[in-house]
Amino acid sequence: METIPVKDLLPIPELTAARRLLVVQPHPDDAEVGAGATIAKLARDGAAIACLTVTDGRLGTEDPAVDPAELVRIRRREGEESARILGVAETYWLDFPDGGIMDPAQVRARITRVLRQFKPDALMVNDPWLPYEAHPDHRAVGLAALEACLFSGFPHYCPEQLKEEGLAPHKVDQVALYLSAYPNTYVDVTATWDLKLEALRRHQSQFNPGMLELLSFYLAAKAREQAQGRGFEMAEAFKVLTPTHLHCFEEAWRV
Repeated sequence: METIPVKDLLPIPELTAARRLLVVQPHPDDAEVGAGATIAKLARDGAAIACLTVTDGRLGTEDPAVDPAELVRIRRREGEESARILGVAETYWLDFPDGGIMDPAQVRARITRVLRQFKPDALMVNDPWLPYEAHPDHRAVGLAALEACLFSGFPHYCPEQLKEEGLAPHKVDQVALYLSAYPNTYVDVTATWDLKLEALRRHQSQFNPGMLELLSFYLAAKAREQAQGRGFEMAEAFKVLTPTHLHCFEEAWRV
């Protein structure tokens, strides 16, 4: 009798088959950096896409003269413009304080509400287990979004959302982690790479021309490296899993 490796018992979903995608990002611009060309590709292929930004981005400056409240307004405007370029149909803003102390249960519950409202078949978020990731918002948001994927289908989790808001439990079919050190999926983004760069250019409060040039060079070099041997020019990489992989599945890290 043939033995099937444990890691192969749960097939990896096909990210490009997603028809409704919720993209979660800690700050405005994170999703563009990690997955902008894939988001544009899925939108171009007919997927309905929503983007949920968890923090308000008020710390995103090294200029002490910039008013944090004004920066919040600027970054939201930049994020909305960038989303339109990528083909994002809906945007959600939770406005937790950038770099502040977030209650994990509260973040998880509010992401769950959006999952139940938008009803995606796929969720995309930054990988909270990226080695050496020092930003607490990235660790907290990535983990909260994945926890929400586990809980959003349970009718007794946040029941007030069901009773008072008329929502229903919702199960997500797959999760795609961008900015991951352990990718298992490479998406051909050759045709939408320019849209990623155009979206990044909208974040002028974050990237001056010199910084944008350096970032664009780095991202392109990485995309070409990730595409090598796969028959296309540019690739974005993801760790794609099912929610089942996210609980008591010891092989998930090497799937």
